[in-house]
Amino acid sequence: MLKVFISGLEKQSGKTIISGGLAATMQSLSYSTIVYKPIQTNASMLHGFKTSPDLTVIKKFDPNIATDSTYVLQGSAPPFVSSYEDSVKIDMKTIYNDYLNADKMSDCIIVEGANSISVPIMEHCTEIDVVKALNLPLVLVINTKQTPIERALTGINYVQSNNCRLLGVILNQYDEESENLEEKYYSQILKEFVSVNILGTIPDYNKIQTFAPELLIGDILNRVDIEQIFGVKIAKLNG
Repeated sequence: MLKVFISGLEKQSGKTIISGGLAATMQSLSYSTIVYKPIQTNASMLHGFKTSPDLTVIKKFDPNIATDSTYVLQGSAPPFVSSYEDSVKIDMKTIYNDYLNADKMSDCIIVEGANSISVPIMEHCTEIDVVKALNLPLVLVINTKQTPIERALTGINYVQSNNCRLLGVILNQYDEESENLEEKYYSQILKEFVSVNILGTIPDYNKIQTFAPELLIGDILNRVDIEQIFGVKIAKLNG
């Protein structure tokens, strides 16, 4: 079973773009894939039901991608606060059982986090505790236009100090020719100061809702080390 947890250092890092891109790419390589999002905040209402906006976007990349979520919360605050406002109690055992059920459904499971890797989920529990409870390898998505390098270094140090299986980072909205020197040398600084693997870089797509999914799949195949992420040699990439 191919499996990974995708998280970020803050909201709007691009987790959904990467999760959806990885899922659509694995589907295109004939791996049945599910994206499981344990907790969705900022949910939308559709016909009287709460829906996950992130999973809706992923379905647009490829409608054949299976999706599932356990807690869908309307508030935009951290899950710990939003669940209180929605009168919902988040339970780790429920998340774990739903994850196991999702794990049985496909060849590949991609678990997407909520707001960030350090966001409070429930009492005495942040998202990094969910990663450890599910015993999944972790990939961090960092938006180079949004996250200052010092914040990235602090966040990665936090993850590494918590003994997670951090596979590395994917840099989102990255421009290696940027006139902003911090962005231009972002990957080199990360490797120098926190010894982290750069698993790939993804450019800025501007309007993710309107672009062709084939563009994202092509960039995932050419710019992201999916073999290292999933820990397996993919025959179609080596034929």
